[in-house]
Amino acid sequence: MADRGECVPGEQEPGPTSPPFPIAVGTGTFNGPYEPAGGQRARRAVLPQEQEGSGAGQLVTGLMKKEDACQLGYAEGPCLGMVRRYFYNGSSMACEPFQYGGCLGNGNNFVSEKECLQTCRTVAACNLPIVPGPCRAFMELWAFDAVQGKCIRFQYGGCQGNGNKFYSEKECKEYCGVPGDGDEELLRFNN
Repeated sequence: MADRGECVPGEQEPGPTSPPFPIAVGTGTFNGPYEPAGGQRARRAVLPQEQEGSGAGQLVTGLMKKEDACQLGYAEGPCLGMVRRYFYNGSSMACEPFQYGGCLGNGNNFVSEKECLQTCRTVAACNLPIVPGPCRAFMELWAFDAVQGKCIRFQYGGCQGNGNKFYSEKECKEYCGVPGDGDEELLRFNN
């Protein structure tokens, strides 16, 4: 048996003229030359003996809450896919797009901007200015106006906004602590 983790005869990385599989590029595929970084030969994954034959093993070793993952930077991962995903940028308090390779990466990786905001946005987002952004998607969204103390509609262009945008009035009110129709009576009752 070959040494674990060492190169295995007959399992070398493909040479510069034969890719291991078609590589997706945009809308087509690329079958041209493929040269791995440093011209490395393939290595088998080294697994503990009791896990042999079980695949690549567990990718995530520790459990992390999705909210904690929001503190991480984005990670494209080592694969060559071009998947549009969103990550939470704590500095701008916004969810921003990035190109995900399709494997590995980390938990700060969301399929949609909405999912990203709903998971990572903090209450501080309610005090951010309302930013329509320069793009022209003209999406009707909601934002919290801190001066007026209420949620208002605004036209979001679809890019370069911040965390002060909500997909419904209800979401905005719940998130920013604006009393709803039934909540005023509850507040009077408790005072």
